[in-house]
Amino acid sequence: MCGIIAITTSSKVNVSKMITDGLKKLEYRGYDSVGIATINNGKINILKDAGTIDKVNNRLSLENLQGTIGIGHTRWATHGPPSRENAHPHSDCTGNIIVVHNGIIENYLELKENLLKKGHNFSSETDSEVFAHLMEEELKQKNHELSFINAFKRVLAKIEGTYAITLIHSEEPETIFLARKDSPLVIGIREDTKFAASDIPAFLEYTKKVIVLKNGEIATLTPQAVYIEKNGFRIQPKPVIVSWTAASAQKSGYPHFMLKEIHEQPIALRNTLKIDLNVINKASSKILDAERIIFLACGTSYHAALSGYHQFQRILKKKPVYKVIASEFESYSHLFDEETLIFAISQSGETLDVMKALSPARKLGASIISIANVVDSSIPRLSHISLYTKAGPEIGVAATKTHTAQVSLLARLALQLEYDTGLVEKNEFNQNLESLISEIPQVTRSVINQNEFKAKSLASIISNQNHAYFLARGMSIPVALEGALKLKEISYIHAEAFPAGESKHGPIAIVESMFPVIMIAPNDRTAKKMLSNAEEMRARGAYIISVTEKDHNIIERSDYTFIVPKTMSPLVRPITYVIPLQMLAYYAAVRRGFDPDKPKNLAKTVTVE
Repeated sequence: MCGIIAITTSSKVNVSKMITDGLKKLEYRGYDSVGIATINNGKINILKDAGTIDKVNNRLSLENLQGTIGIGHTRWATHGPPSRENAHPHSDCTGNIIVVHNGIIENYLELKENLLKKGHNFSSETDSEVFAHLMEEELKQKNHELSFINAFKRVLAKIEGTYAITLIHSEEPETIFLARKDSPLVIGIREDTKFAASDIPAFLEYTKKVIVLKNGEIATLTPQAVYIEKNGFRIQPKPVIVSWTAASAQKSGYPHFMLKEIHEQPIALRNTLKIDLNVINKASSKILDAERIIFLACGTSYHAALSGYHQFQRILKKKPVYKVIASEFESYSHLFDEETLIFAISQSGETLDVMKALSPARKLGASIISIANVVDSSIPRLSHISLYTKAGPEIGVAATKTHTAQVSLLARLALQLEYDTGLVEKNEFNQNLESLISEIPQVTRSVINQNEFKAKSLASIISNQNHAYFLARGMSIPVALEGALKLKEISYIHAEAFPAGESKHGPIAIVESMFPVIMIAPNDRTAKKMLSNAEEMRARGAYIISVTEKDHNIIERSDYTFIVPKTMSPLVRPITYVIPLQMLAYYAAVRRGFDPDKPKNLAKTVTVE
């Protein structure tokens, strides 16, 4: 959570405009308050307040601050409510040390109590402000030879928890100090300018040359150089050249990023499926060698993991396959050993709950395969094999194209497992693979074009409702779960998903006239039972919305229908069936007057437990 950007440059420009623009590209990470600090002629200038970036900028003119070095922050509140006082950046008592922080300092109350006893005055309720005062106190020590960077290291040793910390000091007017632990920081490199940020889109307009700071690393940036060290030893990582374009982080004429990213799915899926065959073969071999498989993820990525879970169970038959929500991994940690393979899925590659599970798993000998959208992010670095979705930057908080890209990678791997386990012959495998790769982009474009107007029309009906059910059976249950999550997280309509057979065991009690019930109903072996469930709901007055194929009898029992093409491979269904639900959630949010890119209380990359 929270977005950080820092810039130092030798060119004669004020960095505040670049920082403000960068923060706008990070607003999906937090948007309850914002602030910027710069150094100009040895003087610190700070502007900050509660509110979105645009509103605060209109009030305070953030982008007009003078200075060629600065740091900025957009906040998702953890300690202390949104307010000007709690907005970052924070300073020490002298006002010369300025810090922004993402993460949680777990021992901040103890540290703050000691600092208060020493006479420090705090202006916020945040844990982050403690760091600035600790730096001030360290520099007061009688050892006048203590350098600022050494004081920085000593303070880092005193704090417990997670952090991405960026700091500037009036006596070091060209230098930015950085450190990270379990919270992302990336460095951007241009000849006369250096950047640090929570995510690449913040500076993508200016450079594609990136270094991903790793856990435990400390860095200093000046306009001319990047210095990185860990445990006292200098590290010289080779920068990565990212393939994303600056335009991919812009709305490109769409009213919201979410709608743009829904429409980008055919391209994202096509690019994702161009995966190296050697990587797929290695992953398949690793899976087959394991005694048990654990799918590990959170939120939307967990729903993608469920699609993989259903496929792997079908193919691997007697081999145990588990599905685990990452925040609950301790209940399954007894399964972690050298016979276990963990399949970790994370859009950002930085989801803290997933990272916290992987560290002990590695120590116990478990193998790890990961799927992420950000190259060289933390979770791939903890993995033995890394699979990457090639969806480009996803700015909307509600994941769309990264979700379907994750599902497509799992489908590709399932095809390989079918062949490697002998379920299909080579000719059939080649036909299935060619069908998957050629079919997905074409079919997803068709689904979007044929159902967008329907989603917009239906939104006018369900936007007046307070509740909705999503029902499915078997391999369609992950689609129902994802559809319900999308609707609730951006339109704030309470939505609940469950296996359709469970409706008689409690949920049907609150169904009444016009209660929306969305049926995920492919014309497969579950068709007759889904018809029966639809009739049960209709008998109570429910408004039946079905997602199905045009030859399914459920259309006659539905008040509204999204039609998806019948595909050659059932592996494509979790993609084609979820897209109308993404569009429905989007248009319901817009109809209700909400910004789908900025759902309340949510941020895109969850880096707190």
